[in-house]
Amino acid sequence: MNLLNFSTTFLDESSCKAKWKAMREKQDVVCPHCGSREHYWKSDREYYECKKCKYRHGLRANTIMHRSRLPFRYWFVAFHLLTSTRKSFSAKELQRQLGHKHYEPIWALLHKLRFVMGRRDSQYVLEGIIELDEGFFSTEVSESEKDKPLKRGRGSQKKS
Repeated sequence: MNLLNFSTTFLDESSCKAKWKAMREKQDVVCPHCGSREHYWKSDREYYECKKCKYRHGLRANTIMHRSRLPFRYWFVAFHLLTSTRKSFSAKELQRQLGHKHYEPIWALLHKLRFVMGRRDSQYVLEGIIELDEGFFSTEVSESEKDKPLKRGRGSQKKS
């Protein structure tokens, strides 16, 4: 999804909440109190109520957004920027882009996302034919080149 599609799809907070609710229900909502999978959606207060124990929990409970007070739109913007850009960006840059006053909650948001993305990536193993645009990988240095001083950067003997 490009930036224009993103901005038209997620216009405001309510569209982000609706998408998050749909994603949660697709993956099945579990009660954090008793573990039941049966629940009611209370639209007037925007929370789930367990059919079994009557425990109430919000859209953010037991998700990456747990105990966050940041708007859903901030989270969706961060999701989009992290997944659509090639290079990473700093929490300070995200804070500037969002126009948020405080640094700490944006830093926490970004670190939670990076942690979850890293944990998810470790579940997959690359196999078969892999095509790369450009890359430098550490290689073994031959015996004749071990005594020579190593060059730095692209021409290094340890990189190919």
